[in-house]
Amino acid sequence: MKKLLIIGGSGLVGKSIIDSGIDKKLIKHKIDEIYIISRSKLFKKKKYQHIKVNYITKNIESIKKIPPIDYIIYALKNKNIQSSQRYFDHFMGLLKKLSRKPKILFTSSGAVYGRNKDKVKRSENTIISYKKINQLKGYKKKYALEKVYIENKFIELGLSNFEVSIARCFNFLGKHSLGDGQAIGNMLSEGLNKKAISINNSNNVYRGYLNTNDLVDWLIIILKNSNKSCPIFNVGSDKAINMILLGKKVAKVFNKKLKLKKIKKLENDYYIPSIYKAKKLLKLKISINLNDSLNSFIK
Repeated sequence: MKKLLIIGGSGLVGKSIIDSGIDKKLIKHKIDEIYIISRSKLFKKKKYQHIKVNYITKNIESIKKIPPIDYIIYALKNKNIQSSQRYFDHFMGLLKKLSRKPKILFTSSGAVYGRNKDKVKRSENTIISYKKINQLKGYKKKYALEKVYIENKFIELGLSNFEVSIARCFNFLGKHSLGDGQAIGNMLSEGLNKKAISINNSNNVYRGYLNTNDLVDWLIIILKNSNKSCPIFNVGSDKAINMILLGKKVAKVFNKKLKLKKIKKLENDYYIPSIYKAKKLLKLKISINLNDSLNSFIK
């Protein structure tokens, strides 16, 4: 059996992986123990029947060594490149202390493709354009630049004989979507609280949502296929839906009215991945569609 370390495990990725472990869904991947490094004390120390979970509630810079493990998911989120550089340099120091090299996955983001005004799915072959990244606003721009920086560090890791991979993550849907500040999370919270579903009155914003159960499977399989060439895979749903249609679906699930907020017309925002590469090379597939994901919130 294998041991997995998640660095930055208090977010949706870490929580979803723990859920999969509790539900016996990691057995097929031969993972029976998880270590989580996170500054946030969001998890209660508890013994689970099907998975052993070890919590290390520290800043990564406070960690002096990591246990012998087989896999690492590097899922840290940082506010700026300066802190990213410090954390990654410390992470490199920790790796050098290990007696054997684990396989490592970096959870990047589709944000590295920048603003997409055309209805074209972004593939992994798309050249990263800083011009498109600079069209992003506020934290989204900083977030994208930080992800590009760490992606380049992972490519360097591969050149240093580490088996690594990059998952460019898009949008996901599961119980940990609630309260995440995203449109879908806000709509679901309104439905669960028996309120009208509100959404901006724009049909120019498109998203796709991969169920978090599929997300975990995809990440683990990409991780297991890490190699020195640092393969990059998009992770998300290629089934596009605009925000108004999504709002109508959520309203129907909860049997609530849809309230459209009046706003200025937005430019096209098409945040949809091509997942052809993941399907062809790794045989990955979407097993839970959007309707079933939404209906799971009322069961």
